[in-house]
Amino acid sequence: MTTFAYRALDMTGQELAGQLEASDRPAAVRELVARGVCVTEIRTASEGAISILAATSGERKLRVRPKRLALLTRQLAISLEAGLPLTSALEVMGQELDHLPSRELLKRLRARVQEGVSLSEALAEHPQTFTPMYVRLVKVGETGGVLDQVLSQLADMLERQNELKERVKTASVYPSIVLLLGVVSVVIIVSVIVPRIIESIGADPSLLPWPTRVLLGLSDLFSAYWWLLLSGAAGVVLVWRQVVLRGSGRAHWDAFKLRVPILGRLIRQLEAARFARSLSILAHGGVTITEALAVVVETIQNSVMRQAVGQLREAIQSGESITRPLQRCGLFPPLLVQMVRVGENTGRLDEMLMRAATVHESETRVALDRFVSVLPVLMIVGLACVIGFIVAGLVLAIVEFQTTGLGTLGS
Repeated sequence: MTTFAYRALDMTGQELAGQLEASDRPAAVRELVARGVCVTEIRTASEGAISILAATSGERKLRVRPKRLALLTRQLAISLEAGLPLTSALEVMGQELDHLPSRELLKRLRARVQEGVSLSEALAEHPQTFTPMYVRLVKVGETGGVLDQVLSQLADMLERQNELKERVKTASVYPSIVLLLGVVSVVIIVSVIVPRIIESIGADPSLLPWPTRVLLGLSDLFSAYWWLLLSGAAGVVLVWRQVVLRGSGRAHWDAFKLRVPILGRLIRQLEAARFARSLSILAHGGVTITEALAVVVETIQNSVMRQAVGQLREAIQSGESITRPLQRCGLFPPLLVQMVRVGENTGRLDEMLMRAATVHESETRVALDRFVSVLPVLMIVGLACVIGFIVAGLVLAIVEFQTTGLGTLGS
C-alpha cells in the first residue's frame, strides 16, 4: 500500500486536502470519486505530499497552542467517556468554543472523520499542532478501542508539561527584571553620571587612577559608538539563535548546560520525566519499545540527551536490554535506571516508568525552586561588583584630587 496526498473539491465547491492509502494512483482516485469529491491533485509522499497539505488555504496559519490543546484533549476525552460518538463530540465542542483557531481545527477534524478518515490520520494533517507522539497514541487508542482512555492520558501529560513550562516562565521573570534593571543602571551611571562628576571636580583625565580612566573610556565608548554597540548586540543575538540554538553549536551548548551544577540537574530531571512518562504511555498502549523510542526521541529537548535516546534505540534493536545502554550513557538519573531495571525484571515496565515520571517531575519542581533562589543572588552579587567598581573609580578620583590638587581647579 502507498500513501497518497490529495487536494479535491466537494459537492459544494469547498477545497479539501488529506491523505489515504491505496495500491496505486488509479485506485486512490477511484476511492476519492466514490466519496463524492472531484480530485484536483494527487501525489505520493515521495513526490511532495507534504507540500500539498501545507498548501491548503489557511493550513499553515492554523495552530493551537499546547495549553489550549491540553484543554481540548481533556474535553474530547470526557465527551467520549460520556458515550458521545466522535463526530458528535467534535461538533459539540466546536459549537461551545470562542477561540476561532480551535473551532476551525475541530471543524476540519470533524469533516475529515465524516469522510471516513481515522482521527489519527486527520490529526497527522496538522503537524504544527499535533506532535508525532500525539498522533501515534491516538492511533493506539483507535486500534485498541480505548480512545477515551488514551486521550485522558494525553491530557494528563500535556497538563503536566504545561505546568512545568509555566513554572519555568514564572521563575525567569524576577531574574530577567534584575538583569534588565542592572544593565540599564550601569549604562546610565557610566555614560551620564560619571562624566559629570569627573567634570565637576575638574581633574585632568590623564592623571586619574586607572579605575576612573576605565570608566571614562567606557563613557566615551557608549557616547560615541552607541549605535555600533546596539548593532553588535543585535548581531550577537542573531548569530546565537542561528548557530547555537538552531545550528551546529546546539550540541555544544546543550552539553555545557548539563555540566552547570544546578541547571544541569534541573535539565536532567525534566528530560527524564518527559522520557519516562512518554515511554510509559506508549508501552502501556502496546507499542514496542523500539517503535516507542522512535516517537519519544522527538519529545526530548536537549540535543545531547536526544542523541542518547537514539543510541538507546539502536542498542535495543541489536539485542540489548533497555537498562544497560540507559545506564551506560550516564545522562539519566540513577533512579530512572533502577526503576527501568525493576520494570524489565517484573514485566511491569510501563507502571515503573510512570512512577519514575512522577518522582522526577517532583524533583524537577524542587530543582527549579533551588535554581530560582540561587540565580537572582548570583546576579545581584555580580551587579554589586560592577557598581562597587564604579563607586571605587569615583571615590579614588575625588580622593586623588583632594590630596594632590591635580586638575584645573588645583592649579
